[in-house]
Amino acid sequence: MRKFIKGVLNLREHRNVAVTGIAGGGKTVFLTSLISHLMEFGQGNFHVGRGVDITDFREIPRREKWPPFFAHSAYREDLARGRWPEKSTDCSEYVCRFRRSDWMLHTQGMSFFDFPGERTADAAIAAFSDYEQWSGHVLSHFERHHDYAAAAGPYLDYVRGHEISRDRLLHLYRETLAGLILNYKPLVTPSTFLLDQQGVPADPGTVQEIAAERIAGTAENRQFAPLPEKVCRENPGLAREMSVEFRIYRKKVALPVFEKISRAGSLVVLVDIPSLLAGGVGRYNDNRQILLDLFEILRPSSDLGTLLLRYLRFWRRSLSRVAFVAAKADLVHPMDVENRRLIGLLKMMTRRTAEMLPQVKCEWFVCSACHSTFPVPGVRRLKGRIARGNPEREFKEYSVPELPEAWPENWAPGDYPFFRVYPDAPENYLIPPRHMGLDRVFEFISG
Repeated sequence: MRKFIKGVLNLREHRNVAVTGIAGGGKTVFLTSLISHLMEFGQGNFHVGRGVDITDFREIPRREKWPPFFAHSAYREDLARGRWPEKSTDCSEYVCRFRRSDWMLHTQGMSFFDFPGERTADAAIAAFSDYEQWSGHVLSHFERHHDYAAAAGPYLDYVRGHEISRDRLLHLYRETLAGLILNYKPLVTPSTFLLDQQGVPADPGTVQEIAAERIAGTAENRQFAPLPEKVCRENPGLAREMSVEFRIYRKKVALPVFEKISRAGSLVVLVDIPSLLAGGVGRYNDNRQILLDLFEILRPSSDLGTLLLRYLRFWRRSLSRVAFVAAKADLVHPMDVENRRLIGLLKMMTRRTAEMLPQVKCEWFVCSACHSTFPVPGVRRLKGRIARGNPEREFKEYSVPELPEAWPENWAPGDYPFFRVYPDAPENYLIPPRHMGLDRVFEFISG
């Protein structure tokens, strides 16, 4: 009986939170600011509950080599120096413990796992332990969807031939993945081709330029591509080589990510709406499809969800809450926050996603984790340290486009010219960055 009670207490004393969004969507700044407010509670405009106090904050050392440690102190220093943090890894984790006056136990622990949404494309690699089964899944997807078939045409023609060269095979597959990136198609797998393990995305360029610069695997000599069953039978040596690289990637990249996600009790999904409007409808479609794919995977009754259950304990610890967050809200004018256009766009984009997990409580938030702009009274203008043409990083006024009431049927890059600004955070580390709505997100995910 004592062991049972102790186990129950241990489950209750630690909460796992996963934070995701596409690369550059604000995950690092979100966590840096949140940790700073918990660490220096009472020094910023960060309120939890009614008169709740958070004390005795401490960072918990991690023994695991993966994921890498979330370097909060270095990122907070970056913000103080007026620059946005740049991570050196795609995934990271921060573990802490603190006292909260309204919790039953004296101390509680929380871990924050930060992972890029681009890794969603590797779900099939995690779900299929067999290389040939994964190959069949990917090639079938390419053939059944017109846009994927168009990008993969030369590759599909090549693998239907008789003479197969490893180098030519990998080159054509990299060109296929490059074509998918340029056409905003999210199934770029292995996903390290789009976003490497240092968190560096593919640079803009032509299909040939991207294919020449990126790798489809964990290293240049550790690449793989899907092969039809017939080709595997006729080229057993090549099939064995591809299978070995597939298993290495699966063990090193794919499975660890989804194993961590499976432990989360709360999930934070950051959506950078100004970036989506500035980038055009293709960028929007890509980002939304990544979210749909992620939630389809996490739905245990889905095909991939069922397969993942063989290897991971999805929802055994019960994902109970999902926070959809319109991040970087300081880049839009406050009028579009007050008239609820910003949160309205977020809800329209994610409503179908939320409906895929009816047993999970979902809420929508507007948040600016490091509020770096100020409204100019009487006009639709902001004041901030704009990053373009401002080498001295001075505060300047600039115009801000009005948010649409609903997502347009079509729009091009540049139709909504939102400006990137430098961070404006206190140099005194005791004082956390100014924020908007960060405490409401924390209150929700902490239950």
